[in-house]
Amino acid sequence: MAKLSIRAYANHRGVTEAAVRRAIEYERITVSADGLIDPEIADKEWDENTHHEFAPKTHVNAERTSSISQSNRQKKETLEIMLKKLEYDEKSGKLISRVEVELDVFNAARAARDKWLGTPHKIAAQIIGKTDITEIEQILDREFEAFLEVLTSCLRGNKL
Repeated sequence: MAKLSIRAYANHRGVTEAAVRRAIEYERITVSADGLIDPEIADKEWDENTHHEFAPKTHVNAERTSSISQSNRQKKETLEIMLKKLEYDEKSGKLISRVEVELDVFNAARAARDKWLGTPHKIAAQIIGKTDITEIEQILDREFEAFLEVLTSCLRGNKL
């Protein structure tokens, strides 16, 4: 093979001219007296004197690039399958929107709060003047049960 200029060798190698100049500067490859590069000798020197884990992707790393590309393709296909399954589950009713759930829980909590906050005013009139503890406990129990029924109903998705 004929000798090449620095630019031609960079094209042959698939690297920049600056990379070839650095390789010459750090004596990883040799240049003949006429300033040209014998590509066969330089390729061997490059491979022997270069740490390939730091080298840019060239024809030397083609297999690795191909396997990375294949791995990325597999990951993409897996994600597409997962997305299709999620879409199917959502359309079939197995999944519900997070926004809908948050809104339902908020509304249930608001209804329970309103019921709870209204309880003292409602039972005060019923308890006033009562002296029988059992009767007072029954009134309180009914109100607590009513509160818990509202909370349970709301959490099951029933509207008030």
